[in-house]
Amino acid sequence: MSGSSFEFQLESFISSKELNHQSVSLVIPRLTRDKIHSMIYYKVNLHIVALRGDTMLELTKILVRDLGTLKGTSVNVVHMLGGVEFKCLLMKLVEIRPTADQIIQFFKIDDEIEHENKIKQFESKYIIVLLLVYIRIQYYYLRNDDELAVKFGQLFKKYIKDYRKLKSLDFEVDCWSQAQNLTVSIKHLDELVDQLVTNNQIWGIPLGKCRWCNIFTDSDSESDSNSDSGSDSDSDADSE
Repeated sequence: MSGSSFEFQLESFISSKELNHQSVSLVIPRLTRDKIHSMIYYKVNLHIVALRGDTMLELTKILVRDLGTLKGTSVNVVHMLGGVEFKCLLMKLVEIRPTADQIIQFFKIDDEIEHENKIKQFESKYIIVLLLVYIRIQYYYLRNDDELAVKFGQLFKKYIKDYRKLKSLDFEVDCWSQAQNLTVSIKHLDELVDQLVTNNQIWGIPLGKCRWCNIFTDSDSESDSNSDSGSDSDSDADSE
């Protein structure tokens, strides 16, 4: 026999949790996963030993600490969307795979903060963005008539009308790409939602082909149907 050998590469850090009949981790490309898991931020803050658990309860503490901001006095440790730390938090969210109820609860809290002022000084917009990106990459396969898809679609329709400012890498830029200049600028939440529903990637992360997030078509079709019914009414009135 020749001296050649067969090498088998086993992927580490693949979550045992499944969604759509595959590991939840697979929505993040292999090279990106490897880079994330080698980052000091991930090892120090998000490894199961560092978290002292592997549930949404432990991760929420990190999200509030590093993505939450106090209005007027920022204490946000992760200063921009799409950067290394943001991707690490997204990867951990993917690995934990929170329940739909846990995800939606964050949006209910955001409503309370913005509209009822129950927590007057706290700003959750960066956490909301993280969850919107997570929903888009993890639940892209849902059918339009799926109950969960309807709920997620309503969230995207809501936040396409949200104009809060965010510090972010350009949506087309991958923070690990050496061929691109890293440009940080002020974006608005509605711009990010538009990127999620109309493009096939964000910050170098692929967005699976999604039907339920086609929120503009739904709006257009509703407008068209309303205008058609209005025209019919006018025609009926004229005929009378």
